[in-house]
Amino acid sequence: MKNIKKVISLACIAALTVGVLAGCGKTATDTKTTDTNKKVTIALWDQDDPGAQKVLDTMIADFTKANPNITVKRSHYETEDLRKNYTSASLGTTGPDIVLGPNDNLGVFVPGSLIQSLDDFFDAGFLDKFDKSALEAAKYEGKQYMLPDRNGNELLLMYNKKLVTEAPKTFEDLEKVGLQLKADKKVQYGLVFNEVEPFFSIPFLGAFDGKVFDDLTAKSPKATLNTDAVKSWLTFLKKIHDEGLIPKEADGTIADTLFKEGKAAFIINGPWGFADYQKAKIDLGIVAIPSINGKNPAPYSAVKGYTVTANLSADKKDAVKKFLTFINSKENQLKMVDAHQQLPTLTEAINDSKISSNPLIAAQQDPLSKATPMPIITQMRAIWDAIKPVQQQLFAGKVNPDAAAADMQKKAEDGIKALGLN
Repeated sequence: MKNIKKVISLACIAALTVGVLAGCGKTATDTKTTDTNKKVTIALWDQDDPGAQKVLDTMIADFTKANPNITVKRSHYETEDLRKNYTSASLGTTGPDIVLGPNDNLGVFVPGSLIQSLDDFFDAGFLDKFDKSALEAAKYEGKQYMLPDRNGNELLLMYNKKLVTEAPKTFEDLEKVGLQLKADKKVQYGLVFNEVEPFFSIPFLGAFDGKVFDDLTAKSPKATLNTDAVKSWLTFLKKIHDEGLIPKEADGTIADTLFKEGKAAFIINGPWGFADYQKAKIDLGIVAIPSINGKNPAPYSAVKGYTVTANLSADKKDAVKKFLTFINSKENQLKMVDAHQQLPTLTEAINDSKISSNPLIAAQQDPLSKATPMPIITQMRAIWDAIKPVQQQLFAGKVNPDAAAADMQKKAEDGIKALGLN
């Protein structure tokens, strides 16, 4: 009953809030037909980009051809819809068997007892084939609740080499170049990024030594949004907004369009944008987001991967295990790399020449080294929901940095209290 109440509480919160939101040595060809003659249907929900969805569908087709008694039905949801719908569906019998999504889902799924630990789900030695850092990022309270299939999800700085011949060493350099290009009417904006979702602005907080929680290891971490560091961060955001380095308003679509059309010299985005920019014939350069006053920004890094429902029926366990083993073979992880352009997680795939010879993937190592793992505790939902509306008010000139920080703190505390976690 306690878990049911917790799930209901999380379902209500998910419905009311909007935020951001990042093998056993077999290959696809040696997976054999299932031993049982009983037909099984696996429901898979994903939160992935269109290109990755297409690749996933081809791998599902390959799997079902090799395993004609197992049907995999894939349904796509955007981040918040997936989290909300899965939380609600898990109360009944209509939920999926597998979810492919970012690791911050664990902060909702595990406390609600919606998914199961994978430590004993797979055969001995299977998890040893994966990169240890990726596995760690997919754990919750020391248990392996997610099988990661990609590592990164970090934000980095991309630039159009036709407009910028050399990557800026510092943000001050970027600012100077971007504003000069704008003054020369070569671009509309020096820099663009998604100004709606705080996931894209929060990297700058790290350059001011700011954090969103006091102690992530504490039983009840406290929000730390009304601090001098946060006020300095918000002052910085207001400055680059007011001086016209970034647009007055821009969501992810607007930022992408401006960059693809050559109307912005720089964009802050993740590796998932590489394919679209290359299709737009952008001569793309990538580096870590440059330092501000000598200090590096700290974008959040994350893994994305597969979780298994706690309500998985016994007759589906072998089929789910077979599918997850197949989909995470070296061959298939490398196929997915073509779509998501991030580092794979299977050690054998990481060491493949396809990774080392790809400059856009190899160049992610430095940005990743400057990133910090995204907190996956449930309280993080309250942080996103507190920052997002106030950030919009800041950009709209309706609130100053000091008042914005205080408002964010109150909203975060109220949100954490509503989750029953204060």
